[in-house]
Amino acid sequence: MLRPELSNWRIQGGTLGKIGLNALVHEWALRNGGINGAVLADKAMIDRAAIKMCPDVRQQAIEALGIPDLASGLAF
Repeated sequence: MLRPELSNWRIQGGTLGKIGLNALVHEWALRNGGINGAVLADKAMIDRAAIKMCPDVRQQAIEALGIPDLASGLAF
């Protein structure tokens, strides 16, 4: 789900891109059994999942958003 957003985030920059990241994470959580509460309790789970499934895309996302990790970009 991250890969298609990379070009948008590179263009939009960190501020708007983080809004998109948050929307994407909510959608991901709903697709994976409604784990929004789990994400709230442990935002780093997003980084662990991305490192396991697509470490290169995760790295590109944090560079495009200008954040140290994906958890840092989550507002909820």
